[in-house]
Amino acid sequence: MSFSYRSIVMLLSVIIFASLLKLAFFAVPKDNTAPMLNAQEVRQDLYALLDQIEQHSAFYALTPDKASPQLKYMASLIVEQYQDMTPNDRFAAEITKLLNSLKDPGAQVHDFDDQSGDLPLTLRPLNDQWLALDSSNSPINNDFPFVTHIDGLPMSKWVAASQAYLPEPAKQSQEMQLPWLKKLNLLREDLGLSIKPYVLITLINDDLQTQQVTLALPSHEPQAQLAASNQEDKTQDMSVFEFITQLSQFERSEFQDVPHQLETVNNTTVKLKISDLYAFELDRDLQQELLKGMTHPLLIIDLRDASGFSPKLLTLLSRYQDADLNNTLAPNVMGFAHYRRSPELRNDYLQPLNFKPLAALEYSVPRLKSLTRNLPSVDEDKFSPWYIRTKPAVTPEGRNRLALLVSPKCRQECEWIAYRTKSWSRANLIGEKTSGDFARQYHFKLPNSGLDIRFSSSLTYDAQGKLLSGAGTEPDIWLPQNSDIQWQGLVSLVRSAKPKTQIIQTSQPNKLAQAKLN
Repeated sequence: MSFSYRSIVMLLSVIIFASLLKLAFFAVPKDNTAPMLNAQEVRQDLYALLDQIEQHSAFYALTPDKASPQLKYMASLIVEQYQDMTPNDRFAAEITKLLNSLKDPGAQVHDFDDQSGDLPLTLRPLNDQWLALDSSNSPINNDFPFVTHIDGLPMSKWVAASQAYLPEPAKQSQEMQLPWLKKLNLLREDLGLSIKPYVLITLINDDLQTQQVTLALPSHEPQAQLAASNQEDKTQDMSVFEFITQLSQFERSEFQDVPHQLETVNNTTVKLKISDLYAFELDRDLQQELLKGMTHPLLIIDLRDASGFSPKLLTLLSRYQDADLNNTLAPNVMGFAHYRRSPELRNDYLQPLNFKPLAALEYSVPRLKSLTRNLPSVDEDKFSPWYIRTKPAVTPEGRNRLALLVSPKCRQECEWIAYRTKSWSRANLIGEKTSGDFARQYHFKLPNSGLDIRFSSSLTYDAQGKLLSGAGTEPDIWLPQNSDIQWQGLVSLVRSAKPKTQIIQTSQPNKLAQAKLN
């Protein structure tokens, strides 16, 4: 069998490419975080953290005279408390509390393996009580469904301890508390309790009778970790051709089909879930689903986990807004923003957030001064000039109703959607207060722990110069964010909600459905 010149060259090219891929496995260093930190490493990481906050945090720059001594004091407490070897997850927890003192909803700590013992049950809030559920979401004891104490301490103590790990706007959010309430051993250390391989749960029923249950904590099996490590080694040792085969089958997540589709609640109501606003902008099918839903008397959109900076969804939803015919100085202004100055940031830093320089408005100098007269004075050495965002140029249509499910996980552009729709007479926000996270984030890794730190590097204001970042938007109808929602009951809540005052009755043609809710 003979090979042509072209076949030989192609085969050699494939072999060379495969060899380069194999070399890449060895050339790229493994980014393993240290499981334990000594006292010197803790001090070095804290010094690096405070330095980065002072240079790049927008919330720090708001009140540096207050923030600086507070951060240094908290850092000194960490250094004093952890003189010996410190677990990486414990250090990450302390860093989380330190960042929360900035009251920055965008402050986050990533890239650490939480090895602390978890609570071996699921807590679910119900009014002022907490249901104790097993892994299948059934009560661990049907006769005593509620938990009142853990390890002899009332639930209020555990809730207060968990709130130390949450930024200010999210402290009262039951949804945001749940992951931290799950970290039993972490909270035990904060409350001064001993670490045990079991937990004592006190249950209660409606007749105020109690029962105590002892549950074993799930253990981290060394054998299971070894097996996972061996499996990882096998993955690293797979043949180059197997790796090429996997690459050929790889699909980027943003190009995969979005599973969220329009669902019917009743004959007048449909619902739609949207989580990735970037994916929504690229998905024509999902946009058509939304437009179809907007023809119904009531459309419910679940935005509880929505993030991304694409303005496409807000633009489409602006058909629900009220007609604003007031002759104001700039009726199209939605808000202002500026970012923390840094040598590595370009002046188009806020462009992905849909902001543009004030000069782009082409207003006269007196008009610009009048437009920005309510904005706070800022240190120009720390903050950029002001940028502006304008409202979508969309004409209101119809008399249909809109309901949006929101939560503290509704971030970035979703915050704008919540803020804008709050004032629309035909829209209702349902859920928990949002966190106020509008910003772009600055992120870096700490040198010893390898923790990925993120915090807000920009601030957002409304058209009247009021700070929106960190404030959050209150829902019209408060609803705890449990996983199970009775959709028909939610429709009843919308129907019974207090009507909002419309700015001016629209005289535009009614292009959407005019039917009323049944």
